[in-house]
Amino acid sequence: MRPLIIEKAPPSILVRLSTNPIKLPEDIRSSHNRFWNEQISKNPALRNGEVFTITDIRQTPEKLEITVAKTDYKHYLYTMHHPTCEHPCKVIYSCASVITKDNHIAFGKMNQMTSSPGRLQFTGGGLEESDLRDSIFDIEENMSRELKEEMGLDIHSPRTRSFLPKFIKHKGSHDFWAVMYELSLNITAEELHEHFLNYNQYLIENGQQPEFDEFLLVPLEKEAVEAFLQNERAPMVDYLAEVLLKYAEK
Repeated sequence: MRPLIIEKAPPSILVRLSTNPIKLPEDIRSSHNRFWNEQISKNPALRNGEVFTITDIRQTPEKLEITVAKTDYKHYLYTMHHPTCEHPCKVIYSCASVITKDNHIAFGKMNQMTSSPGRLQFTGGGLEESDLRDSIFDIEENMSRELKEEMGLDIHSPRTRSFLPKFIKHKGSHDFWAVMYELSLNITAEELHEHFLNYNQYLIENGQQPEFDEFLLVPLEKEAVEAFLQNERAPMVDYLAEVLLKYAEK
């Protein structure tokens, strides 16, 4: 695994869709299909939707331009479980740290019916075709939707202090890229936790499966973050520990 890189987000971030979809060799597609059939026998809730894989990256201190091409979730899931495979699916996704006015950071533990059960991570998700404006993905709209669906948070709410790209993440376990936003809220950790509990209950009562089984709020103090990382036994997405430490060092 190459070392994880988390750096300040540049002023301009552009993700463009290629007109040419990915074409995989027949033997690779057969491997994907076999693995997919094994996975859906374990978790019938999985769905093979569209996914976008990176085909070109151009980065300067002022601008990040990424080109992606259409593939599918089978390709992504196979890559997740086979990090050294040929023709990997390398995605770019958005995620967001949520910061309270009393300086806590919020994230969740993934539901057992998701593809990464029990994993700790920020809210977020992959690009979707509905995010396209001509050939350009609206990443802010993508992240806004994920916050609304997974946490019940509206970036346009009066409770929002600010919502901006904070970091860019790349390399790491699968060399996935991420645009990492920061949503700063004018409410306390206690108020936010109560909101989360109410929102998950609302989803369940309306026949929906919450993305997160549990929400965690960690004080952004060096000692508290280090204690959390030392004692927490749940699996974590590759960026989480490093981002928590970056915030705690402020």
